[in-house]
Amino acid sequence: MPAAAIPAPPWRAPKKTPAARQPLSTEAVLSTALRLVDRDGLDALSMRRVAQELGTGAASLYAYFANKDELLEQLLDRVIGDIPLPSAGAPDWVAEVKRSCYASRAVFCAHRDLVKVARASIPIGPNSLRYTEALLAVLRGAGVPDRIAAWGMDHLSLVIVADAVEAAVHAERGRGSEADAAPYLAQVRDYMSSLPADQFPNLVAMAPAMIEGSGDERFSFVIDLLVDGLARHADPARTAKDGTA
Repeated sequence: MPAAAIPAPPWRAPKKTPAARQPLSTEAVLSTALRLVDRDGLDALSMRRVAQELGTGAASLYAYFANKDELLEQLLDRVIGDIPLPSAGAPDWVAEVKRSCYASRAVFCAHRDLVKVARASIPIGPNSLRYTEALLAVLRGAGVPDRIAAWGMDHLSLVIVADAVEAAVHAERGRGSEADAAPYLAQVRDYMSSLPADQFPNLVAMAPAMIEGSGDERFSFVIDLLVDGLARHADPARTAKDGTA
């Protein structure tokens, strides 16, 4: 008859049941990497950190991604896949483009500073290509000339990325909300107001205006400026037919 198991002393912490190792796959690596970026920021991401989260060695990740740059490229494309595609069949193409800009900004801002990956690079993953194709279809469908459509789309992307990056930097510095940013903006306003008026008459006079308006209001302003500007290049015949301005 086997001897009874000897109980552990009561002061010892009970052993934890080891977590089951998650099977490795491209999706598992991307999901883990995105969770790390959302939690700790882009600078904290490394192949080693992702591997640790997955309970494996960094070398095993290279079967799925050649290097960290490739991982980031696909991670950005995955997030872009969350942006609803604009529809060329929308009754008001101007409003459709604006809605798409707001949706893009919301998706990027939801993932902390991952949007920094998009700086000075052209996303060419499958989701990025599908989004670009859909937006160009809206612009070309409205009769916007090809060069204007291409340049307009590019600069809309620059504004969206820059706005999301700025939001991420503010958050890093403890200014994650309008209320958090208010003391800093007030300091900037007061400093501008205190400048020598004979040297900086416009800055002194406009100090309140320089910092007024929420981030949403300022983003809406520049998107209106750009998209309404694109509308000036649309084909009047198609615009009249669609009933858009």
